Amino acid sequence: MLPLVIIGVGAALVARARGGSFEALAATEFRVVGLLAGGLALQVVFTSWHPEWISDRMTLAIIVWSNAAVILFIVLNRRFPGTMLMAAGLALNILVIAANGAMPVSERAVEVAKAPRAPNEASIEHEILGPHTVLGWLGDVVPIPRGREVLSIGDLLLIAGIGRLVYVQTRARTPSGW
Repeated sequence: MLPLVIIGVGAALVARARGGSFEALAATEFRVVGLLAGGLALQVVFTSWHPEWISDRMTLAIIVWSNAAVILFIVLNRRFPGTMLMAAGLALNILVIAANGAMPVSERAVEVAKAPRAPNEASIEHEILGPHTVLGWLGDVVPIPRGREVLSIGDLLLIAGIGRLVYVQTRARTPSGW
């Protein structure tokens, strides 16, 4: 997600230009980092590797539970600014994925963003948004033409929360933590 990188790096650079330090950001002490690492690792593995012995239903469960682990990490670190935006964004993504069995993607948004391709029927992570879609407005419906991506409202909240966290922690005079 290019917008995530741009916002994160941009927030750090703006905070640095306003007197913050990258050392303050690096000194941020999060609790239970293993939840974040485990959740993200499961997502990476099971969205890029599809062994025959794991059903689509099991892959979906892994995606939902790995996101839940990341949300738990975020909630346990809620004292940091931006974390509740991040948790809300991921929760919305989990909700629409669980309701549909995959993240619905607007074909029109894919066209507008000139994204590489729309999802196909073989994709467990994404499906084309259609009349059968539940909570379609929470799917990937926001075209980002410069990044050639399509994002969801949940993605936008997640990105905003990360930007806030990075900015505030870079500006911190003393490192925040537990």
